[in-house]
Amino acid sequence: MTEQKALPPGEGRLPPQDISAEQATLGSMFFGQQIALQGLAALAVDDFYRESHRQVFAAMKAVAAAGDSVDLITVTAALRQRALLEEAGGPEYLMALMNDTPTPQLVETYAAIVSDCSKLRKLIVFGASVQEKGMAHPEDAGALLAETVTGVLNLADGSKRLKVASMIQGWEEDAVRLHAAINQPYGVTAARSGMPALDRAIGGYSGMFLIVMMSDQKAGKTSFGIQTALSSALQFAERDEATRQRVLVIPLEEGRQSWIRLAACWMGRVDSELTLIGRCPEGEKDEINERIAEGHGQLRNLPITIADGIKTPEEAVAAIQVEQHRGDLGLIVVDYLQKLRAHGDEREALSATAEAFQSVSEETNTPLLLSSQSTWNAEKGMLQTYGSRGALFDASLVMSLRRDVDEKKRKKDTGKIKCECARSIREWGELSYRVDYPGGGRYYDIEREAEESIHATGQEDNGERGEPPQDW
Repeated sequence: MTEQKALPPGEGRLPPQDISAEQATLGSMFFGQQIALQGLAALAVDDFYRESHRQVFAAMKAVAAAGDSVDLITVTAALRQRALLEEAGGPEYLMALMNDTPTPQLVETYAAIVSDCSKLRKLIVFGASVQEKGMAHPEDAGALLAETVTGVLNLADGSKRLKVASMIQGWEEDAVRLHAAINQPYGVTAARSGMPALDRAIGGYSGMFLIVMMSDQKAGKTSFGIQTALSSALQFAERDEATRQRVLVIPLEEGRQSWIRLAACWMGRVDSELTLIGRCPEGEKDEINERIAEGHGQLRNLPITIADGIKTPEEAVAAIQVEQHRGDLGLIVVDYLQKLRAHGDEREALSATAEAFQSVSEETNTPLLLSSQSTWNAEKGMLQTYGSRGALFDASLVMSLRRDVDEKKRKKDTGKIKCECARSIREWGELSYRVDYPGGGRYYDIEREAEESIHATGQEDNGERGEPPQDW
């Protein structure tokens, strides 16, 4: 029987492996279909060090995939059909695997040992590849670091492994998740935009994956992203610490310091222009300082994490994966797509980046608001995407934000948010909005006055979804 060759570095030393645990795992899987499915769900073919064990496990997968029970007869037949029976040790070795199994019910314990050894071998190989790439391309440290982080996290959580399991496995957990979603109060989820009419139309962002907000230059996509992050964080902060989710912000447009400044203005209802150097009149400084201090104090208590200094798509994805490992994310806000430094053809690279955000949103099960630059096509009367078209077909929701202009083509503080397409919810057309820049850059919809009146009188909201916003 053959084993894998020793892996670099460390020539002359055997890589991590436990042949006894491999034998116990395979032997246990002959003791019933349920035990076999547990083994198939826990491991992949390349987790086994001994080649003959890989062949036996692959035959077991083929038998299960065909809908047959995994046992000595079916696995022996599968190996014989592949002309691998003798190479796998022959019928006698398969029988010995079964007869020498200590406790078949401990298959998951044995499999965990096999998996740990496999991870160590893969980590050794991965470390060698990182060393080789670093020596070959020393000028691209950022990309290599991001690739290393992603690779290590994938090894840690096995996210690239295809799980095989019966419908019975995890049935209770599946049922709990389904009923928990159904039994949630009807209304707006905690992840939200902060615009009452929009939130009622979509029901909030929770349960979605990629959400794309398209706009042309200086249309307010940064302000919209800030409001979304803060409105959601305010909701998350009301939960107990054990279930509290976080908002991850990747401020490619503004950077951390500028984003904090604008967020503090939103919280304190301060015109952000007054916080620029030399722009606050003497007579207003005391009041503005007080309101900014209050807004900044509230901001520092919110469950928000900022990933600053991101330059490439790989770094952005790695940051998201790292933060998900640190704790449960409830929303990711990326502002904006075209600010990432992509390689190759710009449009194709940006499209691939948007699709990568779609994938990481699904992997982390977290809604991701991605703002994207677009251009206004006057002939067609519509916004056109720039470099993100590939992901628009898979996004849960695509919206466009367009500001009104006056007769001199100057942008006004009003506009429309239009639903371009929606996969997981009903399409809702378009909504009118205005931005209160003197009040901190807050977005309000056309129902603002009615909502304020309801909030002031304490009357219940009779709309189809949700309740009056919490931050009036």
